[in-house]
Amino acid sequence: MTAEPERQGTLPFLVAQEDASAWEGIRCPGITPAWGQIQFLARQILLRLRVIRFRWSRPCLWVLFTGGTGTGKSTLFNALCGASLSETGVERPKTAGSIAFVHRSISVEEGFPFEAMAFRRVSVESVPVSGQSGVPGTLTLVEHDREMFRHCVIVDTPDVDSVELRNRQAVEDLYLLAHVVIFVVSQEKYADDVPYRFLARILADEKPLFLVLNKANKLETSREVFASLEAQGLALDGQRFHAFPLVSPDPALALVTMDSFRDLREIFLGVVSRGEAEKIIGEEENRAARTLCAEIRRLLSLLQGEEAAAAHWKEQLDLFFQEACRNLVEAQQQHFAEGTREALQKEIRRHFSKYDLLRTPRRVVARIVRTPLELLGLLENPSTDSHRDELMRIRRRIDLVPVKAALEKFNREVLEKLSPGDPSAPLYAGLRDPSVVLTGEEVKERVLEDQERLVQWLEETFSELAKGIPKTKEWGIYSASILWGGLILSLEAAIGGGITVLEAVLDTAIAPFVTKGAVELFAYQELQKVARELGRRYQDGLLSTLRMQRDRYAACVERLLASQEALRHLKTLERNLCSVSKAHRANGIRPEP
Repeated sequence: MTAEPERQGTLPFLVAQEDASAWEGIRCPGITPAWGQIQFLARQILLRLRVIRFRWSRPCLWVLFTGGTGTGKSTLFNALCGASLSETGVERPKTAGSIAFVHRSISVEEGFPFEAMAFRRVSVESVPVSGQSGVPGTLTLVEHDREMFRHCVIVDTPDVDSVELRNRQAVEDLYLLAHVVIFVVSQEKYADDVPYRFLARILADEKPLFLVLNKANKLETSREVFASLEAQGLALDGQRFHAFPLVSPDPALALVTMDSFRDLREIFLGVVSRGEAEKIIGEEENRAARTLCAEIRRLLSLLQGEEAAAAHWKEQLDLFFQEACRNLVEAQQQHFAEGTREALQKEIRRHFSKYDLLRTPRRVVARIVRTPLELLGLLENPSTDSHRDELMRIRRRIDLVPVKAALEKFNREVLEKLSPGDPSAPLYAGLRDPSVVLTGEEVKERVLEDQERLVQWLEETFSELAKGIPKTKEWGIYSASILWGGLILSLEAAIGGGITVLEAVLDTAIAPFVTKGAVELFAYQELQKVARELGRRYQDGLLSTLRMQRDRYAACVERLLASQEALRHLKTLERNLCSVSKAHRANGIRPEP
């Protein structure tokens, strides 16, 4: 067998094999109602592209015989090919697998666009007199050496309404390859839903069509069928509508003797002649390019719709996140640990008590008051641990309940209000992936990390602030010590009522003590900075777990959106396809590379 040489050069959009990574990047979260069409369209576009590439590399005219069950399409196929190729008979169905009448020089196996289909080659001489039924899922290639069909691949397919899924899929696949379709109906089957819809599809695709009414009782029947189909909105070509009567006992033998069949055969041979075939192939390539271009535009529109919906989805996510943050801050303000206030006060006193000129009298008075209470067990002895140990002990006593409660409510709102209703939507499963939701251990680890950073910052800030206080005028320092005392009071009041109101407390509690002296103003300004930064850092750490959960949800949506590479690939493909179609319309010929 000598293979047909592949055409030199390729169309612009066929230069490279499809980029697997680009096609894998065509995906969506499933937020819009039309999301289900995206994967279908992507598969369809890729399949059509492979069909175009395959047909370009092997410029043969593909002729497809198809129709409903028991309409006699195999009998007509044998008669037009002039050989007993496909088995016929009264048992239904007869065609179990597709059978192609193909010249020995034509190789269709390499690069065939339908990977699930197998091949079997036989010579026309080896086919039984009764023909063959074919093999499901297999394209049987019956080789011949007839010059008139050298450039054609003529295929008999299973029934379009077959109960076998593989057979229906074979018809769908081979139809994409077809340049010409011979659709066979009977007076019993022409109005059936599946054959009717398939016929309507052929007409909508504008493929050259021969409509054959087989087994008609009388001439009036064929006219009635033609009129009925037209009345249902099908634009039929009367010149390519042919009717054959019901004959027995040997329909195949009787068919070839009919004048109506000879008329059909003459028209058919004219359509498949080499000159006419090249014209049909060019027109079909242009139509396929237009169809593919329209499908890519549709796909891009759907993907853009998903992208816009995802942006709105993330806006809604942020609203739920902000609400959760507000609720958590309010809850934490009400449950702020007493030990944290003591630790902060201890840090301030430790660094600034050396500037307090009244510290000795105050300690004496405090000791006189505390000693009997401690002896009676009413007061605990102050810890002798270092300030670092105190802060670390507070870290271990952190209450995670408010944080976990806020997270739980946030997660519940996301699933109830932002999850797609369709369980098959990718985002539905993505939001419920165990790796997306923070675990209790992750929450604890995150909170402790944030508190550790806050502790380090407090130590560093207080140390630096202590170094910055001028040690000059004694009464200026005394004023500053009153100021630091005000800070202690303000911190206690602020933390007790919420760290977010600290700055307001500073203004009301400390400002009255500040004079116009440089020392006092310096200290007050530093306190304001500390207060603002302390509030910001504490709140930021408090909300970091919620922020992490929000980011995981947002990342879940981002992962499911089409990649930029895929979008660029589709836009380039659409642009090149349109240029091919325009070139063909302008020149009226098949565009060469």
